[in-house]
Amino acid sequence: MGHVAHCLIWDVDPVVTLWSLHIRWYGILFALGVVLGHMLLSWQMARAGHPEDTDIRLTWALATGMLIGAFTGHRLFYEWDRVLADPWSAFSLKGPVIGLSSHGATVGILFAAYLFHRWTRIPFLELTDRITFGTALVAVFVRLGNLVNSEIVGKAASVPWAICFTHYDRAGLVPRHPVQIYEALLGVVVLGLLFWADRKSGGERRPTGMLTGLFATSYFGLRIVAEFFKEPLVLSPDSPLSMGQILSFPFFLVGVVLLVRSLTKGGGADHSLNPPDAPLP
Repeated sequence: MGHVAHCLIWDVDPVVTLWSLHIRWYGILFALGVVLGHMLLSWQMARAGHPEDTDIRLTWALATGMLIGAFTGHRLFYEWDRVLADPWSAFSLKGPVIGLSSHGATVGILFAAYLFHRWTRIPFLELTDRITFGTALVAVFVRLGNLVNSEIVGKAASVPWAICFTHYDRAGLVPRHPVQIYEALLGVVVLGLLFWADRKSGGERRPTGMLTGLFATSYFGLRIVAEFFKEPLVLSPDSPLSMGQILSFPFFLVGVVLLVRSLTKGGGADHSLNPPDAPLP
């Protein structure tokens, strides 16, 4: 990594060698995000009085749903022509690139949470409220992984903090918006909002669905803005919006509905498995 007159040169090797093992930094950062996200989920579940192993089972379910959703989502959202020609390719590990979609990951997380709700009878919106903290944190580490991989780059830019990705622009240096850093900071901001809202609303006294709505509106709303600085994947050459923006709008709108509904309805979080006299923090 170094400087030229107009950009910071990013020439980081995405693979780290440990003895005879070759491991991608992306995988290390992703795993670290999941571990730290589990710690936030564990705090939330313990505070609600759920059984001790509930957080571990839920983390496994969410991580599985996230990976399956991210993989299949990328194929469906960004490789649709390939899937139409060969439907089985949506589930195949073969291909020049194994892409992961954050929107597909979100769908996978929600589906896993729904199945866990059906299995444990914990209210669905209570689960989604509690997983927002860890989800925001994982998003931060995923974007840092994208940065190390020199992927999902920003548009060409003349800003003082522009970065030149030598592993992406192999024909020559192109100063670009460090959009991976933008989106990592986006996740930090959303996580801060969640902690602030949780504290201001009284922790366990918060309205059910409030944190889910806040996460969806803030994260996907800011994501729509961040996409303007990113090299887009569009539906067609005539589309004014990137695929990321198009996929973010439904999540943003659902978040607005949940946020308004929770703040209008009020009432504390619903803990159907808690003992009636469980103390509030």
